[in-house]
Amino acid sequence: MPNGRQPPWRHDPSTKASGHPGAVQVFGTWKRSYGLRRMRWLGLAKAGLQVRLAAIAYNLRRTITMLQGAAA
Repeated sequence: MPNGRQPPWRHDPSTKASGHPGAVQVFGTWKRSYGLRRMRWLGLAKAGLQVRLAAIAYNLRRTITMLQGAAA
């Protein structure tokens, strides 16, 4: 850039992605606990359904855990 500043899309090593490690943990749980190492059904629509069902199950379990922690 002419004024000597870097464009905003350039990587700045002083910042780090805050959401990345949590996402990795969630996908690991899905793979380990909800059978997403392999797709049960063939086809994009059915595979997408399997991922959405795993996400619903994960979120329900998480909600129950949070509610039990708040009640204690």
